[in-house]
Amino acid sequence: MEEILFEKKGETLIIYLPNELDHHAAAKIREQTDELFAGKRVRDVIFDYHHTYFMDSSGIGLVMGRYREVRYLKGNVFIVGVNDKVARFLDISGLYRVAKRCPDADTALAFIQNNREKREELE
Repeated sequence: MEEILFEKKGETLIIYLPNELDHHAAAKIREQTDELFAGKRVRDVIFDYHHTYFMDSSGIGLVMGRYREVRYLKGNVFIVGVNDKVARFLDISGLYRVAKRCPDADTALAFIQNNREKREELE
């Protein structure tokens, strides 16, 4: 199994997903992100699908689980870099009702920053 990479930018966790997001990979990511959530404050999560060409239903469960973690902090889940095959699977699953789709991580980070600035103005 290939290595799963994570990057933390402020309160945002970026998860670079593997080529195949099956139940084995999803379980490993879930375990590792549980540790990151426990140890560091994470408000938003970006799932980067740029290298992912296969995903099964356990990938949907992974995203939904991270969504449940961040929604209490008024955070968001973003899905970026999705190819057409995986995009159809995500669309049919209804996942885009809880996760925002962006073309890349930089666009998602800009959206997060813009929303954070708006919240600060209102406070």
